[in-house]
Amino acid sequence: MKNFFEESDFLQSTIKKNVTIQRKPQINTVWHWVLLILFGLLAYGSMTQQFLLIALFIAIAAIVKGPLMLLWGAIYSALIAFFPPLGIVLSILFFLLNLGTIAKSWRISLTSAYFYLVPLLGGILRSISKNEPNYVVWLFVGFSLLGLHFLLNWLYKNNSLSRTLTWSIICVPYAIVIMFLPTRFRRFKSNKKLKF
Repeated sequence: MKNFFEESDFLQSTIKKNVTIQRKPQINTVWHWVLLILFGLLAYGSMTQQFLLIALFIAIAAIVKGPLMLLWGAIYSALIAFFPPLGIVLSILFFLLNLGTIAKSWRISLTSAYFYLVPLLGGILRSISKNEPNYVVWLFVGFSLLGLHFLLNWLYKNNSLSRTLTWSIICVPYAIVIMFLPTRFRRFKSNKKLKF
């Protein structure tokens, strides 16, 4: 199917002339600074503090997303109960949609990986070498914050909003937990059947 907007120079020029989107610089928003502060806490904290902060992220995302997931789960279960073949079609459709979202948001995925993996690696290195000077930790936190700042600028130049980016990054641990839950429940059910 042809994309007429991309092929039509007239449409593109008309929209660019008549539509102006005024967006304040995303570096000056509260959400940008919240991300930097949370990252700084993750980078500076010990492994226990990092896991507690990530548990707090999971709790916040669960409070916000949990009721919506329950509602969607009820609708999905009702559709599958009344039309069983629809379950296979919906599962394939949602799987393809999720793959498309991941492919489209690779920049956000890269930034999220940086946000969580760099502090984790720093915490592992600090736990291995127990007697490092304080200035080494501060240098690590400073350079890590600088790297995150440049990654966020790169995302802002590619039309990301700081508020939605903050929410996306905070929800990553929750999404990972949700991704692994059905597998564990299936194992639990299959083990239960084997015992009887």
